[in-house]
Amino acid sequence: MNTIRKILSTGLILLLALSGCKEDKQYINLNEDLAPAPVANLRVEALPGGAKIFYNLPSDESLRYVRAEYEIRPGEKKEARSSNYTNYIVVDGFPDTEEHEVRLFAVSKGEKSSEPVTVKVRSQLPPLEEVFNTLAFKATFGGLSVTYQNQGQASMAVTLYTPNASGEMTEVETYYSKAKEGKFFARGFAAEKRKFAVVVRDRWGNLSDTAFTELTPIFEELIPKPFQTYNLPTDTYEPHAGAGNTVDKIWDNVSGPAGVSVLHTKPGTGMPQHFTFDLKVKAKLSRYKLYHRGPPNTYAFKLGSPRKWEIWGSNSPDPQGSWDGWVKLMDCESVKPSGNPVGINTDEDNLYASTTGEDFTLPEDAPAVRYIRFNTLETWDYLDYIYIGELTFWGRRE
Repeated sequence: MNTIRKILSTGLILLLALSGCKEDKQYINLNEDLAPAPVANLRVEALPGGAKIFYNLPSDESLRYVRAEYEIRPGEKKEARSSNYTNYIVVDGFPDTEEHEVRLFAVSKGEKSSEPVTVKVRSQLPPLEEVFNTLAFKATFGGLSVTYQNQGQASMAVTLYTPNASGEMTEVETYYSKAKEGKFFARGFAAEKRKFAVVVRDRWGNLSDTAFTELTPIFEELIPKPFQTYNLPTDTYEPHAGAGNTVDKIWDNVSGPAGVSVLHTKPGTGMPQHFTFDLKVKAKLSRYKLYHRGPPNTYAFKLGSPRKWEIWGSNSPDPQGSWDGWVKLMDCESVKPSGNPVGINTDEDNLYASTTGEDFTLPEDAPAVRYIRFNTLETWDYLDYIYIGELTFWGRRE
């Protein structure tokens, strides 16, 4: 009984002690909530396409956040918020370097706003203007190439237009990218002078002016498939895990899904390694596309996906497999659009890898050839095997 009394006494003492330690907090009744005082002492730091606005927060206990209201273009209102734990707010989406007005409100927990404080901001060169100002066009095989700079890696949509049969400018395709050095190709046009136009759009829906060019695509044609297997004694062509991953899978017009219809050499076969095939026609090649393994793209830009390789051509290969009679057509390197580390792919990376395909343009002085030797120097994970989904070639048959 004494033990029980001691326990109860001790518990009562602890409860009294704890209750004595509680802070005498003043809780805000939202029905009696008052608007905070405005922010003060504003300072503006210009950003590309935006601004960072610093301020002193009011001391009101009811303060919850700071709200900015502004227009990025006439009639297009935007809002930004910043918590009461920071002394700045970022406003962005401006399509130009003109002066824009921003109104700042301190907001209470009961959503009551202070009187507005107005500040003028002027952004640095917006990504939209950077992309538009650096657009460059060049005639290429079957169409044109479009390049631009996007150093801030902002999300951009670049839309290409050309006249249809009625002479009306019609969208050909839209290229989405965050790459620092954007580049895309539009193909499938006859070797005739043609007008093209490009408009750039950012993620806020801002549109650039229209850039026009007129050029003549260089003639090319698709080198017809199927090609022909041409295994030589020094080649690496033994498939991994059975007969389903043979060289002929790279010209069956199927680039996926992962693990299906791909060339996959056996692990342990060493690096560098090469395989050979016959185009069945002699052709002056203009370009080719490599489609990586996928989708789903768990294998693109990693493991045995080729990263560096050489393309060699011949019209009379040595039957013993030596390099006699071969000429190097070009050095190639796979480039991931996002630039992310190995194993971290964006949706753009995955689309590019096995749906769009990596595009490689051969030198103009490359000779016409019939036989191709693909010599892999390095994979993305430095492994001793490779896998490829598909290879497609264009040029001019002789």
